Amino acid sequence: MDRGPLMEILKSMIGSDKELDLTLMGDDDPIEIRNVVEVEPLLSANGLRIATKQNYIWLDASHVSAAWQARDDV
Repeated sequence: MDRGPLMEILKSMIGSDKELDLTLMGDDDPIEIRNVVEVEPLLSANGLRIATKQNYIWLDASHVSAAWQARDDV
């Protein structure tokens, strides 16, 4: 997956209650991302750094096989 669509989705999540589930190739359990504070591209072609209220996440978007927004608890 390209990082462009993920960047757009993650940036729209900043300051919202939206949650994003990601499935990585070879893994059956999705990773849930929420409470996004900041998103920035890395120097690599598909790298992202995601800051949430709880964690810092470094992600290579080329390893993401699926992404979906589970819910918006507003």
